[in-house]
Amino acid sequence: MKKTFSYRKYGKRLCSVALGLVAVGVVGSAIAQADESKNDSSVKSAVTEKTEQKDPESSGVDEKQVNNNKSDKFKDLEKTKIEIEKIKKDAPKVKNPNPEPVDPKQPDFSPELKTTENTVVTGEDKAGSNELQFKTKAPTNTSTINEIAPLTTVHVYDYSSSYAGKVKDSLRLSKKIIEANKNPNSRHILQLYPDNYSQTSYHASTKKVLNDVKGISSTLLTKQEALEIIDNLLKINSLTDNAPVYQNYGAYFRGLAEALGTHRYLDESVDVVVPFEDIVEKITKPSDTISVIQYTDGWLDQGKPEEMDKSFAEWAKRRAKTFMSVVNRNQVTENDTNSMRSIEQMKELGHPNIYDMTGKEKSVVDAEVVKQFMETATVKVQTSKGADQTAQVAIGGDGIKITKALLKGGKVNKELPIKDGKVDFSEKLPDGDYTIVYSFTGEGTATGSVSLDGKEVAKKSDSIKNKGGAVTADFRTADGKEIPGQSDITIIEAGKEIGSEWKATEVKKELTVDGETYVLTGEPKESSGKVTKDTVKLHYLYEKKPADKKVYSLTFKVLNALTNEQIDQDILVAKGFSGDDYDIKAPTVDGFEVTLKEGEEKGKFAENDLLLTYLAHEKGEEVKAIFVNEKGEEIKNPEVISKTGELVGKDWKFDRDVETEITVKDTTYVLKAVPEELEGKVSSDKQTLKFVYKEKEKPVEPKKTEEKPVEPKKTEEKAAEPKKEEPKKLPKTSAVKDVLNG
Repeated sequence: MKKTFSYRKYGKRLCSVALGLVAVGVVGSAIAQADESKNDSSVKSAVTEKTEQKDPESSGVDEKQVNNNKSDKFKDLEKTKIEIEKIKKDAPKVKNPNPEPVDPKQPDFSPELKTTENTVVTGEDKAGSNELQFKTKAPTNTSTINEIAPLTTVHVYDYSSSYAGKVKDSLRLSKKIIEANKNPNSRHILQLYPDNYSQTSYHASTKKVLNDVKGISSTLLTKQEALEIIDNLLKINSLTDNAPVYQNYGAYFRGLAEALGTHRYLDESVDVVVPFEDIVEKITKPSDTISVIQYTDGWLDQGKPEEMDKSFAEWAKRRAKTFMSVVNRNQVTENDTNSMRSIEQMKELGHPNIYDMTGKEKSVVDAEVVKQFMETATVKVQTSKGADQTAQVAIGGDGIKITKALLKGGKVNKELPIKDGKVDFSEKLPDGDYTIVYSFTGEGTATGSVSLDGKEVAKKSDSIKNKGGAVTADFRTADGKEIPGQSDITIIEAGKEIGSEWKATEVKKELTVDGETYVLTGEPKESSGKVTKDTVKLHYLYEKKPADKKVYSLTFKVLNALTNEQIDQDILVAKGFSGDDYDIKAPTVDGFEVTLKEGEEKGKFAENDLLLTYLAHEKGEEVKAIFVNEKGEEIKNPEVISKTGELVGKDWKFDRDVETEITVKDTTYVLKAVPEELEGKVSSDKQTLKFVYKEKEKPVEPKKTEEKPVEPKKTEEKAAEPKKEEPKKLPKTSAVKDVLNG
């Protein structure tokens, strides 16, 4: 049976019941019955009184008085100290959940950078002229040739910077292959790629606007269309040529794309570059006979090695009737890469037909490549006669401008096209004697040459010399005013050799003069070039930059709510201009509850720095009650009075029922000692209230005396049996429990 003390709010103690229990102990049947009746009456009276009690709040009883009455219940019991378990804690640290503050970006002052036109004062040119004579005669042999059955030839050109000096020869060789294909139903596809660095090298952009250096592809072309496009490509000088048409590779590849005109393969629905092989498969039929010829050089084998596009190579081996690569490792320009890297890469991929033209004469290469490609790519149909010889005319030179070139002979009498001051002309000519008369101006060496089918047959060189003009630069504001401390500079003095390279040194994007900043807004369209007879002045324009806006800061600090001492240090969490929005997250402190005291976490910067103040309320440790025997062994589960995490300083009170008796298995314990304090405040240390129980003494049962019954005499009447005496009854334990609960 469990007996408990109750901590409910009662206004009276049931003292009369306790006094009534003292009378229990008189031996005797009548007295015991009387006592039992009396005790039953007392218990009933006490219980009735308890039932009729009112709550102190409703009855007007002072709560302090009630608490005193509760503690009176334990006044005769021993008292235990509240056990304190010190919890070691590190010094609190403030955690900032906000990102690292950065200075706001100053208002963008990025005036458009415009180009300025150089001022050029023209000098006098020296002039000269000469002529070239040659004779053409088509082959007269009647050996049979192969006429190609309908064939689609894919021409793949390496347009990397290392191959720039060789690509025009490759284009001319392609023309020979195209011209050698006599079948009018044959078709051609021209594909240009920018490098061999990755597995997406042989891919083409299908967007109309080419915004980057990317590969390009034509559509399916007739013989005439292919030859016209190649002629267009031959007119475009690369960036490493003496007279480049474009100044950067982005513009260069856009120019190449424009050379394909309306025959460029486009697909605006595709946002990625498309493999060359996919384009070929899309614009041809599975039944078409396809051959592939590629032109490239030796490739880089150090630094960032170049590599073969594996998917293209595997497709070409599988799909093409003829897959041929022409490798030119001859040293033509200082940008060449002439290693064995490309050939090694091709062999690793099982390339079936590699032609290394290194060290061979151009005319030999042309003949062998056409012969080898056509032998492997053609089907013998009939014999045919040889074609007219192709005349290749090149006239020009550094510092030289060709002003006129006239071709005369037989029925031909026409001016040759001049582009960028040079003649680069190729055409088949009937048999006959020819003369090219040309005029030129400038300073340097004018060289004219004629080759027939790749073999040089005529060459002339003439030297003329002019005095070079000076190249200078000035620095001005947009309205033409001088910038203090910035004098004109001389880039190259007058009198230097015509054709000498000049380049302006890079100027500062910003100039600081007397605490003011000037930003570059205009620079020369051309800041490098070659010395000519002309005097050139470059113009750099600057604009004054407005002063920076003031940056304001937002900082927070955290105070201990109990001591008002600062935890950690001030933390900078945001920066901004006046009027800028800010929205910050509150700091955290392990073991503390943080609340905002002063300031706003969301708002706008004004024209002053901001400080937010937070209060950190420490979270306390657990307060619990334990129930142990005199050996310190727990005989009942502990009870949590205040759980971990309640704020330090918060009141706690133990106001629950306490069992005065506890039976564990066969052992009954009675309450011996209670905590001296039943209420307090949460702290940073653990607090334990201890209720101690002792074993209850077991009552000793009195020995029973046996009386021998007197047997009645037979002659006498049987005596009446004595009345059996009722044992004494102690007060009911329920009544005791009610008293204790009072």
